[in-house]
Amino acid sequence: MKKLFFLLFIPLFFQGCFSYKNVNYDQISNHKKQKIIVETIYKENIKGKLISINQKQITLKKSGKLKMINREDIRFLSVRKFSVSKTAEVVVGGYVNSKKN
Repeated sequence: MKKLFFLLFIPLFFQGCFSYKNVNYDQISNHKKQKIIVETIYKENIKGKLISINQKQITLKKSGKLKMINREDIRFLSVRKFSVSKTAEVVVGGYVNSKKN
């Protein structure tokens, strides 16, 4: 039973360790295949993995399909970053909670 609990707990634990940071279009590196959220001027949020970026458009992979977005259509860009503070909160919170029980 404990093994099943840990198999279910580990993905949830690491999911809380990431946050999204707003960045400018020029700050995104084409060498890193990072996860990005794009909000378009049409209020559409597109979340996917970066495939390529150039001066005119960005290409993301979403659900196995390529999605190309023109630079003019982008309102906000957010890049997924590892958050040390969120990770520490989860670890400390889990430890404190386990001591209460």
